[in-house]
Amino acid sequence: MANVRVAALDDIPVGTNRAFEVGGRSILIARTSHGVFAVDNQCSHALQPLEGGKMKAVHIFCPLHGVRFDLRDGSPTGNTTRMKIRTWPVSIEGDQIMLGIDLP
Repeated sequence: MANVRVAALDDIPVGTNRAFEVGGRSILIARTSHGVFAVDNQCSHALQPLEGGKMKAVHIFCPLHGVRFDLRDGSPTGNTTRMKIRTWPVSIEGDQIMLGIDLP
């Protein structure tokens, strides 16, 4: 697994999220007051992008139907879907956000 630089911390203010193309995948980096998280940028219910979804604590809400996912482990809440979204390991090195991902 490679440790890939995705963005600088300043690129993603607390309370926001932004998608990046990494290794052919759309990865959503979410920065909350609880930390920085990385998930696949796709809702497991309607396969829509999660980018721009509202966040509260460690959860992100799908902009389309409001499905809530835990950014720590990808688990959904509610009955709309039971399928998790994939999460990725994130680390901070200095002021850089690093993503642990297998590259093709």
